[in-house]
Amino acid sequence: MILRLAWKNIWRNKVRSAVILFAITLGLIAGVFVVAFENGMINQKIEDTINIEMTLLQVNTQQFIDENDIEYVFADSVSESRIRQIPEVTGVSPRIILTAMVATPHKTGGAQVTAIVPEKEKQVSQLYKYIPDSLGNYFTENLRNSIIVGKKFADKYQVQLHSKVVLSFVNLEGEQVSGAFRICGIFHTNNPVYDEMQMFIKADDARKLTGIAPDSIHELAIQLIDNTDKTVAKVQPQIASMLQKGVTVRNWKEVNPLMSLYTGFFQIELMIIIGIILFALGFGIVNTILMSVLERKHELSMLMAIGMNRKKVMQLIMTESAILTMLGGFLGMLIGLAIALVTKKTGIDVSASFGAYQQFGISTIIHPLITGTQFFIIAIMVIITGILSAVFPARTAMKINPAEGIRE
Repeated sequence: MILRLAWKNIWRNKVRSAVILFAITLGLIAGVFVVAFENGMINQKIEDTINIEMTLLQVNTQQFIDENDIEYVFADSVSESRIRQIPEVTGVSPRIILTAMVATPHKTGGAQVTAIVPEKEKQVSQLYKYIPDSLGNYFTENLRNSIIVGKKFADKYQVQLHSKVVLSFVNLEGEQVSGAFRICGIFHTNNPVYDEMQMFIKADDARKLTGIAPDSIHELAIQLIDNTDKTVAKVQPQIASMLQKGVTVRNWKEVNPLMSLYTGFFQIELMIIIGIILFALGFGIVNTILMSVLERKHELSMLMAIGMNRKKVMQLIMTESAILTMLGGFLGMLIGLAIALVTKKTGIDVSASFGAYQQFGISTIIHPLITGTQFFIIAIMVIITGILSAVFPARTAMKINPAEGIRE
């Protein structure tokens, strides 16, 4: 009876109820889509970072992690072959990491040089996909002392395809050595900072200049079948058990704690956004239900006079608020989810409005995504909003004096 009576009371004033339902629905559509959009942006950033800038797992000596010195190498031949046998591992690439001074005819500066085996590096990094045909190739020409640089570097240092770049760094003996390299490719990612500071040469060319032995490296980059925490947590201990003393394996969150903090911060921010939206909508619900209570003061007094206790009156008002909130909230959530699913497949190009995001390494093609956990949390927040919004109108209704209400 309470539910049927509450439903009829809501639609006594159809315009007012329709307006608040529309506001709740629109607010939740916006809220769910904002969460999905921000999630898509975060996931895209993580994917780009893992697939281009670093890998899911990295193996280094602890001394190299602490001091980043050229001498802290380890033999990779045994560990690399054993790691490749792990079913979840899809690629392993040995790397030599060098800090270098870079000189061109127009400018001098610092950069990080990663020496790689191109065929193996393709297994762990998608950087080769970011070299347009018009800007060279990914070491496909077997040329000595070739180098790949970023578009931002090329623009800043005023170089182009086939230009000469001189690299200077310290070798294993602590001596300053230099080598002239020809640009064979120019990559262009979504991260201008990475494009400016990172460059790649072949491992054989680096070894000739630095004196690093053929089986020695600074890093093993490892990619897995997926980037879920479960897979990473399963494989990381297996790799750790294969490594020699002084060599350690880190996952991407340990390599870049700031990225992990960044994603955690955004998750909190998303829930705050939803909370603000629901908080604002709550005032509208309170106003609608309170107006309904005041307009029906005489009717509620009559109900209490003929035997309906104050607890039942409170239940009636709470039910009205719950119906309005649930109906508008879940309708908005479903529409918002549908929009997110459609745009997830098509992607949203935000380059015109949010091109500045590229300065932070965020792609301008966003694929919205909302998780089941987030959807559940939003649903709980909607229910809580409905309950809290009914408290004040319900207390107002309970305080009605039947004798005075009937005379009005």
